[in-house]
Amino acid sequence: MIDIHCHLEYMENPEHVLEEARKKMDAVICSVPDPKDVDKILALHEKNRDFLFVSLGFHPERMNKYSVKQIDDYVEKIKKNKEKIVAVGEAGIDYGCSTEEKNVERQKEIFERFVKLAVEIKLPLVVHIRNNQDQKIKLSAYHDAFSILKKYTLKVILHCFSGSETDLKVALEREYWISYATNVCRTKKHPRLAEKTPLSRILLETDSPWLDPEAEFGSKELTNRPWKIEKSAEVIAQLHKTSKQEVLRITTENAKKVFGI
Repeated sequence: MIDIHCHLEYMENPEHVLEEARKKMDAVICSVPDPKDVDKILALHEKNRDFLFVSLGFHPERMNKYSVKQIDDYVEKIKKNKEKIVAVGEAGIDYGCSTEEKNVERQKEIFERFVKLAVEIKLPLVVHIRNNQDQKIKLSAYHDAFSILKKYTLKVILHCFSGSETDLKVALEREYWISYATNVCRTKKHPRLAEKTPLSRILLETDSPWLDPEAEFGSKELTNRPWKIEKSAEVIAQLHKTSKQEVLRITTENAKKVFGI
């Protein structure tokens, strides 16, 4: 089992989590979306180089916390540490956090900066895309992110995929990788999407400590852990009429292929 996207920096005792994960899993990839957490996770990676892998990115929710100069410095830091990481990301567009015109444009600019970075250092890009839930807002984060991605040639992983069936069709035509989080165990939408996604294009993630499939629905508790991708594998196995073990085998091989681990 490989969880391709979790956030150890938000877990109370990440060393203990890694110790437990080693007993059950092949590897864990920690996504770092805020520059302030980079050194902590890279230090953890140094102690667990055969098991913990790292992706460095910039979450769109952080866009107004950092100046242009600070983001420039962060991009340079990622370049200097490119041998220590397996991907750039998560980075993307999130209209759930803001749809103000100035913030929409800033999100696009920052996202394209990280797309170019992934191309430059020849690493996969983990993409965060989230639409605003207000039906009156006509902006589409998927449309805008896909428009930017279309200009570049690189490996794309759509983290915590929640697009429409049309978005899924476009993504598969472009040979993007579709990563399903543990919310596939709790919703009606995500299983429908997962059923339409070939196992050969699926990756599994928890986005832990969020999205615990065993917590009370709607819980804000940060209790999810990397090994709970097994719960997602059970759901996807039923959808694809195969075994949980086969889903875990295929998605593990997919992850090794995409991230070179």
